[in-house]
Amino acid sequence: MTIQNKSMDALDAHCRDWRQIAEQMRAHVAPALKIQQELQRSLGPFVEAQKAYEKLLEPILNEQKRWRELIGSIKVPHFELPILPLLTKQVLAFQESVREVISPAFEQLQRSFRDLPPRTQEALLLLGDHGWYFDLEMPLSGLWELKKALSEGNVEEAEDGLANYFEARLEEIEKSISERFPHRAHLIKAAFNAHRRQEYELSIPVLLAQTDGICKEVVNQYLFIKQNKKPGTAIYVDRFAADTFRAAFLSPLARTLPINASERERPAGFDALNRHTVLHGESLDYGSKVNSLKSISLVNYVACVLVVEKVSTEKSSG
Repeated sequence: MTIQNKSMDALDAHCRDWRQIAEQMRAHVAPALKIQQELQRSLGPFVEAQKAYEKLLEPILNEQKRWRELIGSIKVPHFELPILPLLTKQVLAFQESVREVISPAFEQLQRSFRDLPPRTQEALLLLGDHGWYFDLEMPLSGLWELKKALSEGNVEEAEDGLANYFEARLEEIEKSISERFPHRAHLIKAAFNAHRRQEYELSIPVLLAQTDGICKEVVNQYLFIKQNKKPGTAIYVDRFAADTFRAAFLSPLARTLPINASERERPAGFDALNRHTVLHGESLDYGSKVNSLKSISLVNYVACVLVVEKVSTEKSSG
């Protein structure tokens, strides 16, 4: 293969690489419309430049072909070398121009990824403080909106949205949990049917019991039994301390929240949904639709997050 052909192949490969980078950038920084536009403007001239290079090289390649026919296998490097400085100069200029657009974008991405674990953990724990748990089918943008509403004191608005969301997802959630834990399907079905019949005094205790059962089954720890003043499941979550995003997503299983607060941890006038007060008969007014949906959000979160994490861990260790 001649130097000119190698140069063209390298230029084509270079073009493909930058196009792939552009596609990745568009996927990751979609909200940054300005950066998208700059990328598109940068790639446009490059495509035109490539066409110009091809046109420029055409007579040289034709000339080279003619010389090969004349002198057979004898190489004539002095005809091939002049094109290299041109290609090198143009490629370096292009790299520099695109780097000016992409570098700020990557810096922004890096900042976003650094901020994502603490931001996610803060939002998930805030939901837990109000008795709700994240559904993996929710977009992260929805999580930020909920955090904003709760932080600004719009609790009723946020809870109405969450209640409507989980009510609409009842069938899918029931099916998902039953498929993951088929030996528990009859109990999950009974709890969800009780919810549909508005028998919340029956649905809530079963859902809370299954939540703890799933935790014990999957990670051999209980959510509602404390060790060193933390939920037993914190032992499992602590294994992922180095993986900040994974630890953030599991953080509600490592903290004391209203649902698993002990008697000493519950303040005077405490009236939130709490597993101990429900299952030990201390609470007599827990049976509401909202509390039943909160219990559904909890068992769904535990079933999804722990199974996903367990599968991911097994694959990485295998």
